[in-house]
Amino acid sequence: RSCIAVDTRQVDHWTPSRIPFAKLEGSPCGGTMSSPPSRIVIQPKKRKKKKGLVIVSKTAGGANAKDKPPPHASRPASPDTVLVGDGAGPPPARPSGQRGGGRGGGGKRITIAPYAVPPSLPPDFYDGTLATLRRAMDCVLRREAVVAGGGGGRRLVGREELYRSVEDLVRAGHGRRLYGDVVSIVDGAASEAVRRLASGDGGGGGMRAEIVDGNVVYDSSRLVGELRLCAAPGGGGGDAGDAAGEARVSLLRRLRSVCRASYAEEYLSFVRSTFLALDRACVFRSEAELGDVVGGGDGPDGADGAPDGITDWGGGCPLAGTVADRSSAPAGSRTFGLGGVGTACLRRHMTPSGGDGHVSVLTALVATTARAILSEFDGDDSEDRPALTRHSSTSPADAGGDVRPLVRDCVRTVVDLGALPVLLEEVVVASSAAFADESRRWADDLAGGRRTSPQFLRFVERRLRRAGNVASYYLPAGGGATVDALRVLSSRGRLSGCLPPDSYPPADRGSDAVVWRACDSSPRRMFPAVVESRLLAPHVASDGILGPRHLHPVLDGGDRAGSPPGRDGGSFDDAARLYGLCRRLAASDRMEARSSAVPVDGGGAAGADPPGETALDLLRRAFGDYGRLRGSEVVSPPSSGPGASAPSGPGARDAERRVVPDLLSFRTHLRRVHAEAFRSDDAFASTVRSVLDDVVNGNVPGSDDDGGRRTAELLAKHIDARFKDARAAVSSSSSSSAGGLIDAAIAGDAAESFQAEVMCLFRHVNSKDVFEAFYKRDLAKRLLTGRSVSYDMERSFLSKLKAECGAGYTSKMEGMFKDMDLSREIITNYAAYASRPEPPAGSSGDSPSPKPVEFDVQVLTTGYWPAYPKYPNIVLPPGIVSVRSRFERYYDSKYQGRRIAWQYSLGNCVVKATFPRCAAPKELLVNLPQSLVLLCFQNDDGEDGAGLTIDEISKRTGIDDRGELTRVLQSLSMGREGTRVLRKIDHVQEATADSGKPAPPSDSPRKKQKVRRTVGPLDRFRFNASFTSNQRRIRITNITMKETTEERKKTHDSVSKDRLYFIDAAVVRIMKARKTVDHRDLMGEVLAQLKFPASSSDIKKRIESLIEREYLERDEGDRRVYKYVA
Repeated sequence: RSCIAVDTRQVDHWTPSRIPFAKLEGSPCGGTMSSPPSRIVIQPKKRKKKKGLVIVSKTAGGANAKDKPPPHASRPASPDTVLVGDGAGPPPARPSGQRGGGRGGGGKRITIAPYAVPPSLPPDFYDGTLATLRRAMDCVLRREAVVAGGGGGRRLVGREELYRSVEDLVRAGHGRRLYGDVVSIVDGAASEAVRRLASGDGGGGGMRAEIVDGNVVYDSSRLVGELRLCAAPGGGGGDAGDAAGEARVSLLRRLRSVCRASYAEEYLSFVRSTFLALDRACVFRSEAELGDVVGGGDGPDGADGAPDGITDWGGGCPLAGTVADRSSAPAGSRTFGLGGVGTACLRRHMTPSGGDGHVSVLTALVATTARAILSEFDGDDSEDRPALTRHSSTSPADAGGDVRPLVRDCVRTVVDLGALPVLLEEVVVASSAAFADESRRWADDLAGGRRTSPQFLRFVERRLRRAGNVASYYLPAGGGATVDALRVLSSRGRLSGCLPPDSYPPADRGSDAVVWRACDSSPRRMFPAVVESRLLAPHVASDGILGPRHLHPVLDGGDRAGSPPGRDGGSFDDAARLYGLCRRLAASDRMEARSSAVPVDGGGAAGADPPGETALDLLRRAFGDYGRLRGSEVVSPPSSGPGASAPSGPGARDAERRVVPDLLSFRTHLRRVHAEAFRSDDAFASTVRSVLDDVVNGNVPGSDDDGGRRTAELLAKHIDARFKDARAAVSSSSSSSAGGLIDAAIAGDAAESFQAEVMCLFRHVNSKDVFEAFYKRDLAKRLLTGRSVSYDMERSFLSKLKAECGAGYTSKMEGMFKDMDLSREIITNYAAYASRPEPPAGSSGDSPSPKPVEFDVQVLTTGYWPAYPKYPNIVLPPGIVSVRSRFERYYDSKYQGRRIAWQYSLGNCVVKATFPRCAAPKELLVNLPQSLVLLCFQNDDGEDGAGLTIDEISKRTGIDDRGELTRVLQSLSMGREGTRVLRKIDHVQEATADSGKPAPPSDSPRKKQKVRRTVGPLDRFRFNASFTSNQRRIRITNITMKETTEERKKTHDSVSKDRLYFIDAAVVRIMKARKTVDHRDLMGEVLAQLKFPASSSDIKKRIESLIEREYLERDEGDRRVYKYVA
C-alpha cells in the first residue's frame, strides 16, 4: 500500500498524537517531531463496515427482543453522541454496576441504525472558518501569535483546531472553493513578502529595492555598480573583503531572510501543514511548468477543454491553472501542491522588471548569487580556504566568516523558484569570461618568461580541483535539476548574461556569447568544463605549452643541465600533470563527437572519433618531436659517411664511446616518461618505438641518413668493450661482503640486465648485417686472445641474437664456439702425442737440440672466422719451427685431406727476459710479431751497437707490413711506463746534437724533450738496459688504432657487397614465384623481404644487372613489366 512521507522540518509543530493515522519513524515511540532524522508516515485508515448499535435488555416475560427505534427519533448533531431508548422518552438509567446486555438484569434488546440524514454545518461556518484561517496565515507571515476573534474576544488558536476546521470544510465538500481562496491569500502574502525588500522590514540589511508601477524592482545601474556584478572575477586576488563583496553578501542575506526564511520556510510550511487535508483532496493543474505559471486566469474560461470538477475562482486566480479533485485528475497530468503553488506566487511577484533601467528581484537574486559563486575563484588558489570564507560576518548563521551556506541557500531558493537555468547561464557566461581573461594573462606571462609552463599546469590543476568542489557544494545534490537546466542551455545555442546588455563593459563578457556543449550537461562537469575550454584549451597548441620552449624542460624531468636526458633520474610530475590535462580535453572532445554525431542508415557514426586532432594527439606529436631532437643530440657524429676516417683525438674517441651508453640512457628516459608521465598509454608506446627507430637509424635532423650503419658499428664495439673487461662487467653491481657466491650472483644479474638493455636497442637497428660483421670480428678476437670475461655470457647473448634474428644470423658465430671446443680436444690429444720423444728430422747426433717450447694451437674453420693479415715471409725461431712441424705431422696423420694455414698475427707468446737492473728475470706477455722483434735484440743491438732501424728489423723478422711493424715498435718502446723494454733513438735529436748548437747552461731549468710518437726510417732501436719493473709478468699490449680508414671501409664494403647478393636473391625469388610482375609491385615486395634498409636506386641497379645477366627481361608491350627467364 502507498504511504506519504512528510518532512518533519516543515511540520515541526505537530506531534504524532495530533496527526490522524500517523506513525513516527526514526525515533522511539512517543517521540516528537523535533528529532531531525525522524519522519512521519501517513497511512490510509482501514475502513470497517458500519453496523448498527445493538443494546440488549431483559423484558418482563424474560425473553429477549429486538426493537428498532422509531423513525421519528431525534438524532444529535454529533455522530459521537447516541441516545438509546424506546422512542417515548429518554432511555432508562442503567443501574450502578450493571452492564448492558447481561443476563442477570431485566431489559430489552435495541438496535440503533446509522444516521439516515448526515449532519450539516452551520450556514456561516465556511466564512467564519476562512476568516480565522486568513487571520492565522497573516499572523504567521508577520511572525505574530496566531489569534482568532476581534476586540475583546481575541483568543489564541491552536494549530490542531485550524487543521480540524480545514478537515471539516473538506468533508463538507468545500475543498475546491477553499483551495481557490487559499491560493489568493498565498498570492497576497507573496506580494507582501516581496514588498518588504523595498522597505526596512524583513531584516538582513543590504540594498533596498524600489517600487515602479506597482512592481518591486532594482535599479540596474546601481546594482551593477555598487555590487560590481560585471567585474571579471578571479583577477589579482579578487574582491574578497572589499565594499562590493560585503554589499553582495548583505543583499543575499536580505533576500534569503525575506524570500526563504520568512516566506518559504515559515509561511509556506505553515500553509502546507495546516491545509494538509485540502492538499490531499484537491490539486492544482497546469499545462505549463511551475516556473512559467505566472500568467493568472479567470476561472474555467482560462483553460479550454478542462475536465469536470473545475471550480470557479470567484474573484479570479492569480496563476494560470485550474483546481480539480485529486482523484479525478488524469494520470500523467501536471499537478502541483500548495507548496509549489506558493512558490509560483512568489516567483510571480519577483519576475516583473519595471521597464528600462530596472531589473526584477529574481534577476538581482540570480546575478548576485552567480557573482558570489564565482568569488570562490578570487584570490590565490594556493590558499586552502575558499574566497567566500574571507568575508566578515556578524550573523549567527554565518559564524566564523563562512558565507558559503548563505550562498548555497540562495542557490536552493533559485532552484525552488524554477530559475536554475538562468542562474547556470549567468554562471557559465561569467566564468567563461573570467577564465578567458586568466588565459590571456598567462599567455603574456609565458611569452615574456615571467612564469613557466609547470607553474601554469599546477595552476590549472588547482583551478580544476576548486571547480569540482564548487560544483559539488553549490549545485543540487540529486543532479536531476542541474542536468535538466544544463540541457536547456545546450539547446539555446549562444548564451548571454541575464542583466541588460548595456550593463556590461563594451569588451566584457556581455558582448561575447558562449555556446554550451551537450556533453558537459552534468553537475560534476559544469565548472571543470569551463576551465578546460577557456583556460586550458587555448594553451594546448604547438605555439603554447606544447612548444619546445615550454614542453622540453617538462619532459626532461628536471635532469641536470648538460647531461643526457634520463641519466640523473629526474621527476616527471609536471609531465604526468600535462598528460592528465590533455587526456581530460581529449575525453571531452570524444564525448562531444558522440553526442553530436548523427547516425546515417543505422551506421556506427555515433562512436567515431572527432575529425580533428585531440589534445592527446597534439601532445603525442610534440613528444615525438622532442624525442627526435634529444636523440639527434646523442647520435650526431663528428664526421659522417661509412667510409669516412675515424675520429681522431681523445675527445673524439670519448665521444664515440659515449654514444651507445647515452642511447641506452635516452631509451630509459623515454620509457620512464612513457610509464610515469603517460601512464603506459599504448599510443605513446608506438611513439616511443618510432622515435627510437629514427634516432638509432639516423633519420633525425643533424645526422647522416646511413640506415643505422654507424649505430650498429658502435653498438658492436660497446658490447666488445663490456665482454672483454671484467671491471666493466660488474661495474653496475655493488660489492658484497657475503662471499663470492653473492658476488657472482650480482655479476650475473648485472650481465643479464646489460644484455637485455642492449637487445632492446638492437631491435631498433635496421642495419643488422653491419652489426653482425663488426660483432663477429670482435667476438673472434675475444675468443682467440682469451680476453672474454665469460663464455657463458657470450653464449647467452648469442642465444638472444638467435632468437631475435634467426639461426642463419648466428650460424657462423656458433661455428666459432664449436671450433674453440674442437681445438681444446685437439690440443689435448696432441699433448699426449707430443709426450713421446721424437728426434728432429735430418739432425746429427752432435747438433744441439732447441730448447723445449710450450705449444698451444687453435684449429679454426676458414668460413666461420674473419680474414686476417698473413705474413708469408715471416722468420720464426727454431724452437717454434720444430713444434710447428711436429703438429703439422700429427694433424696430417689424423685429418687427411685438410690443409693448415697459419695465422701468425693472432699468436701470443711468453718471452723470458733478463734486465741488468732487475734482480730476477721477467716474463713478457706479447704477441708473435712482438716476440720476433724482441728476439732481434737477444744477442746485440746491431753490428755496430748503434741499434737497428725499422728496415733492418723487418728484414730479420720477415714482417713485410710496415704499418704493423711500426705499431709493434711503438708498443715496445713508447708504451706506458713499465713496458718500454726497447729504447728509441730519434734521428732528429741526433741531427740537432751534431749541428754544433750550444747546450743550455747547467743552472738553467731543463725542459722535458718532446718525444715523437711516430717511427721514421732513420730511427734506431736498442735494448733498454735501464728498464726496471716491480712486476714479474708484464703484459705489453700492441698499439692498435681504434679504427683505421681501410679497416672500416673494408668492413662496410663487405657488408654492401653482401647486400647486393641479398637483393639479387630477393628479386629472383619473387620473379620465380610470380613469373610476371609490375615494377611498382616488385619494388614493394623486395623492400618487404629485405631485412636492411635499401634505397630504390640500389634495387633498380640490381634489376638492371639481372636483366643484363639474363635472369629477367622486360615485356615488349609494357616496359614497366618484368618477366622471369627460366
